[in-house]
Amino acid sequence: MPLLSGKELIKHAKEEKYAIPAFGFVNLEGAKAIIEAAEEMNAPVIMQTTQGGINYGGHAQLAAIAISLAKDAKVPVALHLDHGRDLSYHKKAIELGYTSLMIDGSILSFDENVAITNKVIEMAKDIDVSIEAELGKIGGKEDDNEDNSDPYTSVEDAVNFINKTNHKIDMLAIACGTSHGFYTKTPHIKQDLIIEVFKKTGVPLVLHGGTGVPLEQVTKAVENGVVKVNVDTELKKGVMSGIMEYMEENPKAYDLRKINRPGIDKAKEIAISKIKAVKADNKNWL
Repeated sequence: MPLLSGKELIKHAKEEKYAIPAFGFVNLEGAKAIIEAAEEMNAPVIMQTTQGGINYGGHAQLAAIAISLAKDAKVPVALHLDHGRDLSYHKKAIELGYTSLMIDGSILSFDENVAITNKVIEMAKDIDVSIEAELGKIGGKEDDNEDNSDPYTSVEDAVNFINKTNHKIDMLAIACGTSHGFYTKTPHIKQDLIIEVFKKTGVPLVLHGGTGVPLEQVTKAVENGVVKVNVDTELKKGVMSGIMEYMEENPKAYDLRKINRPGIDKAKEIAISKIKAVKADNKNWL
């Protein structure tokens, strides 16, 4: 089916009390793992590209992979620009047919974050795309940007942010104890913060840094108001692990079709575990 708007996917998830699994990809293998997992679990899915991924794989090229796979998919698919900090990436994403945009102004001051978020809202006002914003710095490594400060998002700031963006964002990513990349110790999601922000704003929340978070914590966050869960690093490692295991057993292999398939399968297994954790499996879409 054609790409669906992130608005439609998020609306359904909020109503049915599950979360949309959102997976990053930088090549065909990662993209195929995402779609195959979603189809096997009959789950809607969001495919994501970051600025760093776009710089590697090409904006038009990655969009073409996602749009082509979505067209033949048996499940709803949205294409999302993740951590878009530069407005030029948003403009190009709109031109290429993305159906969801994340403006990441979290490294800016509060007022600057509001201002750039409102610019993206204005850019997308005449098209059917969802808008995600981020408030509070989610720690760890995102592309080539590392931040270990990881402060929690203030409930008061969240309410103020929603008001100053005129209640026009569809999702809000908050800092609640997760970080990008792999963890050096078991993360602990601040569930009471998720509950309070969701209660005070009514805006669907996004959990970034889903790699390595205990699945029971992810499920609890979904029950408390999270409607989109991001996973990226874990899938990349899955692709590479599958390939490396195959090459260890077949050191003389050269056929990329045979070499890459185990990588797709390994990443697919990981994606399926996340789909189950966010309770997106076996959803009925008319």
